[in-house]
Amino acid sequence: MIKKRSTYGTWMLLTAFILIGICIYYYKHRYQPITKDILIKLDWSQKPDDLKLVSKVIDNLTVSVKGHKYIVEPLDEQERIYPIDFSKPQTGTVFMAIDPLRLKFPDGVEIEKINPKALTFRMERIVEKDIPVRLSVSGTPAETCVLSEIYLKPGVIVYTGPEYLIKDLHEIYTRSLSLNGVYESFSKELPLEIDESIIPYVSMRIVRVDVTLNEKIETQEYKNISVRGKNTPYRYKIRPSTVDLTFEGKLQALKQLKSESISVYVDLKSLKPGVYARRVKIEVPGNVSLTDVRPEVFTVTLFKSR
Repeated sequence: MIKKRSTYGTWMLLTAFILIGICIYYYKHRYQPITKDILIKLDWSQKPDDLKLVSKVIDNLTVSVKGHKYIVEPLDEQERIYPIDFSKPQTGTVFMAIDPLRLKFPDGVEIEKINPKALTFRMERIVEKDIPVRLSVSGTPAETCVLSEIYLKPGVIVYTGPEYLIKDLHEIYTRSLSLNGVYESFSKELPLEIDESIIPYVSMRIVRVDVTLNEKIETQEYKNISVRGKNTPYRYKIRPSTVDLTFEGKLQALKQLKSESISVYVDLKSLKPGVYARRVKIEVPGNVSLTDVRPEVFTVTLFKSR
């Protein structure tokens, strides 16, 4: 009987020691102080609509924390987000320290290190601006042509982007358009000469140009063209005996007009001998216009003798 009691007591004591050991192990394991790196996601979404991030930014913070194991270990299983504070928006280069209080760790967690301790980024105000397009031209058309009109479409492009990029930009030029030797109207697409930094923010990079050319209109003077009489049986005398003429027309037509092909005469039909004041009649081949006659009136004398 005594032996049975002794065995029972031994088992009870052993069980007690085991339970105490388990409790001690559990306590030490649960309350063991540990250090752990926690990844914190940065939330940039609260940025004002009229501001734009124009520099690269990081997506995460690494925070080293210390605390009891049972508190620290589960932190990895929870998504932790740090919202960037845009309550006082700035433009230019912004230096923003990380606020440990806004990391919102549970009680019992001690922050040992934040990497990085601060964020540096660049913010710029977004503006919308109409920028006039200017055509860059070189060369001259063919000799027979004159430039009548140049039409750019569009004449204005829209820039929507950071204000600082176009602070001193008041107009944008096209790539040079050569008119050298051109003799007829044409249309062409031209790229704009734009700095690479603003390309993502402009409404278009290519414009259309319509060039209208007309044949050159010039004037040409012919002097001392003989004046003759027509349609009379009488002997006559015309004073002065020559006339100066000025014509206007396309350059090619004027080049083809020769003085010997111009017919200038006074129609004497039905006139009796005497003295008359008459205007000349002028016949000109080709597509030209007569713009001046000097003199305009001639003295014609018809004699009785034939």
